[in-house]
Amino acid sequence: MSQQQYYYNEHDENQVLRLRKDKRKRKLKRKIKVVLILFVMLLIAGYFVSDISRVHDINITGLQEVSKDDIEKSISVHEGDIVLFVNTGKIEDEIAKMPFIKKVKVTKSLLGSVQIEVEEAQKVAYCVIDKKTYVIDELGNVSETDDKDLIASLQSTPQITKFKDLQLLKEFAKEYVNIPEIIKSQTSDIIYDPQKADETRLKFIMDDGKILYLRIEDMVEQLNKFDYEANKEVYKDKCVFSFEGNYVYMKDCE
Repeated sequence: MSQQQYYYNEHDENQVLRLRKDKRKRKLKRKIKVVLILFVMLLIAGYFVSDISRVHDINITGLQEVSKDDIEKSISVHEGDIVLFVNTGKIEDEIAKMPFIKKVKVTKSLLGSVQIEVEEAQKVAYCVIDKKTYVIDELGNVSETDDKDLIASLQSTPQITKFKDLQLLKEFAKEYVNIPEIIKSQTSDIIYDPQKADETRLKFIMDDGKILYLRIEDMVEQLNKFDYEANKEVYKDKCVFSFEGNYVYMKDCE
């Protein structure tokens, strides 16, 4: 019986070693990956439990008439909240709903600061109904106020009188803000002066004493077609301008 001989392939032996090395490398990579994940999780957990993650200050700029306290009461962010969870868009919407707010921008810093930049809407007129003062701003919003300083500052804007209905005042406000600036700037008083067949008639008393009769629903269209400066020069002897449809009726000064 002859002795069987075995032959070893050097290439096969190297393949086995290479597979073993690759396996050890994969195990090491998995261990490193697990360690890194745990490290990141510890960093995240440490951030959330530390003071660094919290809102430390809320800065509000641009305020003149609007109260800082009123804004702080209206927003859904407070000192101590987690900065990452602060929704700047939601805060902007909350502030934008407040009276006299024209624009608002909210930003946050990961260091714990929330910045609120406010631009207030200008006050363009005011009205007293049932002993309550209502302010009209440049956006056409009507807001009630009992702020004495604000009410005192309104004396430089046109006063609207004889309105009995708040809803009608709101309808007027939406139209009034769209009339030409030159008319608004020269208007002294606005009187609600309805007639039997003309329930929305208004009487504009101008700084120069001239009177304009207009209707709430069409005063924007009428005044945008009417060059007040030119007409008051051409018709110096006319003191009353009554807008009716496509016509403007004039009366002599008394």
